[in-house]
Amino acid sequence: MFRKFVSQIISIDGEYFLQQMKTNRTKEIIMSLAAICLLLFFSACNAPHRQQVDDYNDKAYAAHYRNLDSVKIYAKQALALSNGYNTGKAEALNNLAFVYLMQMHFDKAYATLNEVMGSTDDQVELLVADIQMMRLCQRESNNKEYYDYNEEANKRFLRINEDKRLLTDRQRRRMVYARSEYAIVSSTYYYYVGLEQPSVRALSAINPDGEIQTDMPQLLAYLYNVGAGGIFTKGKQEEINQKEFDYLIRCYMLAIHHNYPYWEANSLQALSEHLVNDKSREALIRDNLPSFKYLKVGNLPDSLIAGNLAERSLSIFQKYGDVYQTAGSYRTLASCYWQIKDYRSALICLQNALKQNPAINQAPDLVASIREQLSVVYSAIDNKQASDYNRNIYLDLQEQTRQDRYYEARADQLDSTSQQLNIMIIAIGLIIIVILSLLIIFHYLRRRADNQSELNKLLLPLEEWKHHNIAYMAQLDDEYTEISEQLTISNIHLIDNKRRYLEQRAKVSLVNSIMPLINRMLHEINKLKRGGESEAVRSERYTYIRELTDMINNLNSTLTEWIQLRQGRLSLHIESFPVQQVFDIVKKGRMAFQLKGVQLKVEDTAAIVKADRILTLFMVNTLADNARKFTPAGGKVCIKAVEEADYVELSVEDTGCGINEETQQHLFDRKPIHDQKDSTSHGFGLMNCNGIINKYRKISQIFTVCQIGVKSEENKGSRFFFRLPKGVSRILLFLLIAFSSLCTAQARPQRDNDKAAAIARKDYMTLAGIYADSAYFSNINGQYEQTLRFADTCRYYINQQYHKLYPHGKLFMQRIGSLSNVPAEIKWFHANVPIDYRVILDIRNESAVAALALHEWDLYKYNNNVYTHLFKERSADSSLGEYCRMMMKSETNKNVAIALLVLLLLSILPVYYVMYYRHRLTFQFCIEQIKHINAVLLSDVSVEKKLKEVDRVNSDRLPERLRNIVQQIREALVASQEASQKSKADIEALEDEVHCVEYENERLHISNSILDNCLSTLKHETMYYPSRIRQLVETDTDSQLEAIDELAVYYKELYSLLSQQAMHQVRAIKLMAKSVDIATLVPENKFKQPLAPIPPVAGDPVMIAYLFDILYSENQNQPLRITAEEHQRQYVILHVQLSSMHLSVEECRELFSPQAQGMMFFSCRQIVRDNGEATNRRGCGIIAKPTEEGTEIQITLAKA
Repeated sequence: MFRKFVSQIISIDGEYFLQQMKTNRTKEIIMSLAAICLLLFFSACNAPHRQQVDDYNDKAYAAHYRNLDSVKIYAKQALALSNGYNTGKAEALNNLAFVYLMQMHFDKAYATLNEVMGSTDDQVELLVADIQMMRLCQRESNNKEYYDYNEEANKRFLRINEDKRLLTDRQRRRMVYARSEYAIVSSTYYYYVGLEQPSVRALSAINPDGEIQTDMPQLLAYLYNVGAGGIFTKGKQEEINQKEFDYLIRCYMLAIHHNYPYWEANSLQALSEHLVNDKSREALIRDNLPSFKYLKVGNLPDSLIAGNLAERSLSIFQKYGDVYQTAGSYRTLASCYWQIKDYRSALICLQNALKQNPAINQAPDLVASIREQLSVVYSAIDNKQASDYNRNIYLDLQEQTRQDRYYEARADQLDSTSQQLNIMIIAIGLIIIVILSLLIIFHYLRRRADNQSELNKLLLPLEEWKHHNIAYMAQLDDEYTEISEQLTISNIHLIDNKRRYLEQRAKVSLVNSIMPLINRMLHEINKLKRGGESEAVRSERYTYIRELTDMINNLNSTLTEWIQLRQGRLSLHIESFPVQQVFDIVKKGRMAFQLKGVQLKVEDTAAIVKADRILTLFMVNTLADNARKFTPAGGKVCIKAVEEADYVELSVEDTGCGINEETQQHLFDRKPIHDQKDSTSHGFGLMNCNGIINKYRKISQIFTVCQIGVKSEENKGSRFFFRLPKGVSRILLFLLIAFSSLCTAQARPQRDNDKAAAIARKDYMTLAGIYADSAYFSNINGQYEQTLRFADTCRYYINQQYHKLYPHGKLFMQRIGSLSNVPAEIKWFHANVPIDYRVILDIRNESAVAALALHEWDLYKYNNNVYTHLFKERSADSSLGEYCRMMMKSETNKNVAIALLVLLLLSILPVYYVMYYRHRLTFQFCIEQIKHINAVLLSDVSVEKKLKEVDRVNSDRLPERLRNIVQQIREALVASQEASQKSKADIEALEDEVHCVEYENERLHISNSILDNCLSTLKHETMYYPSRIRQLVETDTDSQLEAIDELAVYYKELYSLLSQQAMHQVRAIKLMAKSVDIATLVPENKFKQPLAPIPPVAGDPVMIAYLFDILYSENQNQPLRITAEEHQRQYVILHVQLSSMHLSVEECRELFSPQAQGMMFFSCRQIVRDNGEATNRRGCGIIAKPTEEGTEIQITLAKA
């Protein structure tokens, strides 16, 4: 074009030179030189490699749908040679952006396309860039940005059409691509946002027999998009399927013929989707046998053809490198697997679609469809939780990608009109400001000097206030110091409680080590009961049982020396349970009563109580055990439960010695109890029972019925009883209903649920809303069939409402219909039928959820399709008219504002004239205002109120000196406010930290107290049994074997139940782990210097510091020599030398075992075990080794 333009100039100038040659020879020479210079200029602008750049760009475009690597290589070669050829550079960048878009490197694609915008003014390439930007926005569901680029593309189309006669042949070819690509991208976008008619209209703009025939890739794109579905909407579904099949087969054949693997894969994928449905597949195979031979499906069964095509498309897309289409093929293949009920394979495909390349998450529409399909697959394999999780994500993505910014780009035109009025307002405002500024300057030049001494007096209150403020800030500093000291004390208590909690965990570990010994003992007893062994073997088994009881007694002794009995606070696990479960366990302890000659009677009961199951068993066992102790041989103990109106009374009655009145008054206190044989019982069992009842009474009003008591007469026996509230039959059911109602009231909008009134006034939509809510609650409760019944009723009332509005209407909602037909509710929406579409959305969604759970797939697909369609239609912005009216009103308001501003402008001079002569009065008034501010300044009101008073004074209208005084006061107040707020914020933050520490401290204290109580109770209730078993075993006869077995079984069950309480409390406290630098954590004086570098470890700083405190103490307060090494990248091994401790190999081996004299080392072992548990590193451990210099402790901790 440049050369043609230059030649035209030369031709015109040549004629001019001939006519003027005879008259002005000098001018001819000058014009000739100018033409030559112009020719040289345009020649210099012509890039030396232009043709080569165009060739590379042609090759890159030809490879678009063949090989992305080739596109990238050719585009970069063109880019490297395009210096000085901006159009070629822009085309090369567009080709590169195509590669990045296909590979879903969206950031690179955006950057490359933005570079196109800044590198050329060629409207064709800029148009191509805009269209690719539209494709990017469509993939990412960026609706607002999509319409921005769509508007830009339309403007460029207009500009290009105005100058289309100036286009080169190359630009005309590019326009074929641009026009077809714009139509395809627009159609795709409208399809995904649910606007079907605009989608059809966009694709209809392409003439398949026109210019697109010159661009084979775009023709294939057109054929694929028509065949993929959504374009043909008229006719029977079978006819539509056949039309789409014809387009896809044509696309497939042309793609193979012209070697376009991308479109080959697309057509295979779309064909697979058409063949998934059994009915459609049967008709298509019957009517298109030659085409199926061309598809090369071989002798595959019909049901596997779709899967075969999907696998072939997946393989091609993976080789091609299109991340988006690869995920889509996985989704299609999953549909094929789902259709043949291979749900596990479908699940794998969908998981691959989501996880194989994280870039897919940039395409919400595709991810939404995959999540929806995952929900169906998980439902098919009865994984309700995963199904609900994926469906919720699907619904969230529907909300995220909804088409709610449809008119924002178009509204920019109205905004541009509004901008003109804004400029006018700003201009008038600036004029007013300028005039006011000039008047103010004039006023200040003419004002009289004010009395300086009077002004200085106005500053005296400010100085006085500053002295008071300094004292106030000092008070805040003292408060901060006090809280800091409180935090220090709380941290000290927290460290103590953490150390105590460590000891408790060690005790629980000791308790748990007894259970294996009990199991071994039971194993040996079972062997003895089976018989068939020699006397020597049986004797050895008896001996082993004695050893086990000795080991248990030794561990109990160790626990006894470590535990100090005290009443702890209880952790209650409240639930409703049958009392009979407790009685069944108590019955198993009958042997202990028989050995004493006491008859035990446990009456069966159907009562249900609301309490802690384990503590109830503890209380019954405690009362029964006391009854056994104080009942002589031949006596009787009876355990029963009696139901009353509000409670259940559990009682233990015996025929023993009885209790006098004086003893009964102190029976539940911490006081020793004496039986007739003058033997002493510690009384902790009854004390704990009383503590449990008191704890119940503090929980809630329903436990006010709880109490414990005794009725007894000397020599006539005793009756102990305690009362617990009745269980789920009334109270718990009421609480659950109330709680459920409270939660759902917040989760769903409230609807008028007066059903009788709604029926009376024929308010069908209210009735529909009530049944929609009922369907929601049925889904919550898992009653899915009931949900569908409620949905049917809801749908009936909605149809009744439609019939009420349109008596002759024939469009009614259906339970299930054809997916190809437009549902009635969508037609209602298009016709603006006044129905509450929120109810329809609710009932379609709940029906889809219920159908999904019941595996009614067709019903699910229909309801989910209607829900999605209606949701997108309803979310589309239809408020353009209202917005336009708002903009018109805004325009009117701005016109009024302009008029007011003009009036203001005209009134400035008269107002100033009046104000000038009132200057003295005004000045005095200003003085009075400042005096008022000073009075407020010295008052007791807050700084905020003082600032408000200062801000109420318009300081701009004050004289300069007075304004400076106001400014000084304001700055002092602001500085004081900021300093005060900072101090208060620091104090508040410190108080929060104190509260957190105190909360953790209280939690640990409570846990430690509860564990004390649990461990004491466990020891008290179980200490009798090992000795008794040992006593029976000493007889070494088989006559006592049955008694030994029953006693051991009961001992195990009782020990297990009581130890669960301690374990429950241990699990309630979570261990913490963070990076710890040992060198800075432990004081320097505890290590020998210089200290070798120690890698940071993960763990609780308090516990690690405690670990080294113990080792330092055990080393007789001598410095520890420590070295460190890393192990397997996950651990740090610390070698700690205790020079003051010399142990043998055997002593080192037993150093960390539970023994009374070595409990501190046992605590060290617990610290290391807790470190491994907190960091999930099971390789943590601690061992001891004897060395020449003393004893080396090797500690393995988790590396940070």
